[in-house]
Formats: sequence, structure tokens, C-alpha cells
Amino acid sequence: MRADVHVRLAPGVTTRDYERRLREISGVVGAHVVVGDFDLTVRVACEDGAQLRGTMARLRQAGGQDLAAELIVRTLLG
Repeated sequence: MRADVHVRLAPGVTTRDYERRLREISGVVGAHVVVGDFDLTVRVACEDGAQLRGTMARLRQAGGQDLAAELIVRTLLG
């Protein structure tokens, strides 16, 4: 399963700090800095819901204050 996890960083955590931490989290396959309600969108690949919850917990521990996940059901382009 793949998901996009939208991340709002905790106060004092920079995108550079978070990027370094992301590189150490298993299941993270990509990330984008975005403008809007969140600071980053992180693409993750997981075997199941339990692994997704574990990955999201690590994203929080790395400095994500607020997270929202969207499961990718089907890719249309790209």
C-alpha cells in the first residue's frame, strides 16, 4: 500500500532537519516541501495498516506535529 502523509512540522524543526531524519525512516520513498496547511508531503510504502501507523509514529517522533494520511487507491498519471 502507498500513502501520502501530509506533515506540519513542530515549532523549531526545520525542513532540513526533517529531511535528514526522513532518510532514516524505513518505508519513506519520497517527500516534497509544500505551501499550504502543511509543510511537507511524504510518500510512504507499507505492507499494511499496522506498518503505516508505525511509519506515521516515526514521522511524529522525527518532528512532525500534525499528520494526515491519504491512501493511494489508484494512479492515473505518472
